[in-house]
Amino acid sequence: MTALIIRRKLAAAFATVKSAAQRVAFVATSVANAATTTTAAMARAVNGVGALLGALLLLLLPAQVEAQAFEVTEIVTQGVAARESAAQDATAMPAQQGASLANVSASGPVRIGILSFADEEATLDAWRETALHLEQQLRRPVTVLALTPATLDAAVAAGTLDFFISNQFVAVGYKKDWGASQLLTLIPADGREPDKAVGSALVVRAGTRVNSWKALSSQRIVSSDPRAFGGFLIFAGEMAKRGLDPQADLPGLSFVGFPQTSLLSKLWRNEADVAILPACVMEQAAARGDFPPGTFDVVLAKDSAGFGCAVSSELYPYTALSKLGQTSGKLATQVAKALLGVEAGSRAALDGGYQGWSVPVNDNRVFALKHLLREWPFQTNWQRVANAAMPWLAAIGLGLLLGYLHHLRIKRLVVKRTEALVTEIDQHRATQKAFNEQQRQFYRAQRVLLTGEMASGISHELKQPLAGIRYLTQGCLYRLSEDESEIKTALGGVLSQVDRAQHTIDRLRSFCQQPSCYELVRVDKLILDTLSLIAPELKRLKLTPALELTKVKARLDPALMTQVLVNVLLNALDAMAEVAAPELKIVLDTETETKSATETDSGAGHCQYRIRIIDNGCGLTPAQLSRLFFPFESTKSDGLGLGMVICKRIVEEHGGSISASNRATADACGDIHGLEISICLPGSPTHA
Repeated sequence: MTALIIRRKLAAAFATVKSAAQRVAFVATSVANAATTTTAAMARAVNGVGALLGALLLLLLPAQVEAQAFEVTEIVTQGVAARESAAQDATAMPAQQGASLANVSASGPVRIGILSFADEEATLDAWRETALHLEQQLRRPVTVLALTPATLDAAVAAGTLDFFISNQFVAVGYKKDWGASQLLTLIPADGREPDKAVGSALVVRAGTRVNSWKALSSQRIVSSDPRAFGGFLIFAGEMAKRGLDPQADLPGLSFVGFPQTSLLSKLWRNEADVAILPACVMEQAAARGDFPPGTFDVVLAKDSAGFGCAVSSELYPYTALSKLGQTSGKLATQVAKALLGVEAGSRAALDGGYQGWSVPVNDNRVFALKHLLREWPFQTNWQRVANAAMPWLAAIGLGLLLGYLHHLRIKRLVVKRTEALVTEIDQHRATQKAFNEQQRQFYRAQRVLLTGEMASGISHELKQPLAGIRYLTQGCLYRLSEDESEIKTALGGVLSQVDRAQHTIDRLRSFCQQPSCYELVRVDKLILDTLSLIAPELKRLKLTPALELTKVKARLDPALMTQVLVNVLLNALDAMAEVAAPELKIVLDTETETKSATETDSGAGHCQYRIRIIDNGCGLTPAQLSRLFFPFESTKSDGLGLGMVICKRIVEEHGGSISASNRATADACGDIHGLEISICLPGSPTHA
């Protein structure tokens, strides 16, 4: 039993050594074709290594595997000897060097890379008969290499390949940088159309239901490789069509490698919920008897009439043969002609798993898939951009360095000059502070002067008529009988309004004589109380104000602030007297906003809450707007021009500011649509 195990391991080792020997022979051949002295020496060295390797294997291995040892040694020795002979011939005729090199190049091996996600040895076995067919048709050696995506990229970049066989996604990607062009398309062995032969299938255990692509986010999903065309890439394109990102929207996604059938095993063992597989892999596994019939299903399946397998995606073209930019057109024609001659039942077709070759098919769907996945030519090659921009970046970097040194010099000078300006700035601040204090005293004196001069006259002129109205009203009340209650109620209202007017006059007289009576009040409730005072005017215009009031408490003088609100609201109603559909909006919020250009800033503190009164009346002209808060300036024929002045003084007494602005510019007829009065007050309001 131990001997059997050892022989099996040695056989596997031989397979690896054999593959390595083929690669050594390929490298020696490629280098020998350059016909240099160094090449011949390298070929002889490799030949010696091959002979030594064969001798060691004969000594160490039993008779059952001697044939394999001879095969490995023969691969190295024969391949290197042939290339060494070519190199010696090339170096022995210096007079005919150009012609000799041309002959060596023309008869050198045709190098074909096979993109492989599976076992390397299995890939080489599948394509060996195809390579022999090409050697017979071309009458020159053909070297086939099984390459992973990374090694294929490296080989294409190094120029060590003439042709490559890959999926359409990779073939299209090499077009820009390496001049790849598609020559032929492989025809699948099962007779599928080559232009619709590759798709992605979402395989689940039988009975599992997945009703939408978004439902995949909660599943455990396995795939072989993120660069597998028939599996993950086509699946990612279907996700992208639906606005989904597999990496971001599928937290349960994982990549487990090859072979593809291992994904079915994970489903079978309940280690995954969904497997992303190329179309027909599930059906082929069932046909081989790998799993019992009916074990798996395909979800989110699409209608694929004539395809023969369940598929969850759009179908794409099959594997393609492409030539690289440095490969001659004559050689490409010979290779294409030779492959088109492969018959469906030949050994090459059977081992390779295909029926034959056809002319290139339409690859527009592959370009559309690349567009969805944002790959070339729909994504910038930043490496090439970086290489092209490197000289410019170096120049910019040097410029920035010089600029930084200049900046340091300027910074040192600025520091010195700044130190000299510190004293001047301090003096300026002291001067500004003194100026602000004088300004506040000026406004206070102006308020005292204005209100003081007006208060006495208004008090004298109004108190006597109000007293007369009160006496007459009281006399009427005395003369009314008990059954005239409605008239008594009306006369009682007259008396309350007379008392309110007298109280307002008294407050106006004392305005410049004593500080305001501040108290904590609900500002929104104060606005509602003010609206109730002017309810008759609102009813006259059939107007219901639109209110946006935030519940706010603040310290202010309720009587004075009511006077401000009444004055502003009555002005708004007067402006809308001729409007067919008057609109009035009152907004109370606590957001701090930048003062408008027309706002008068009289040293008010920061705005903590704002009252905005907006109408759609006739508005004001720019000249009227600029003199709105000037004494004795009025747009009314019977106005005194003191209402807005008093409002301004009251608001400023509270440390705030009041401003006015037109809602919109004048229209084609020269009309202005409304005015907005904004009262901004400082303090620390609290939400009720």
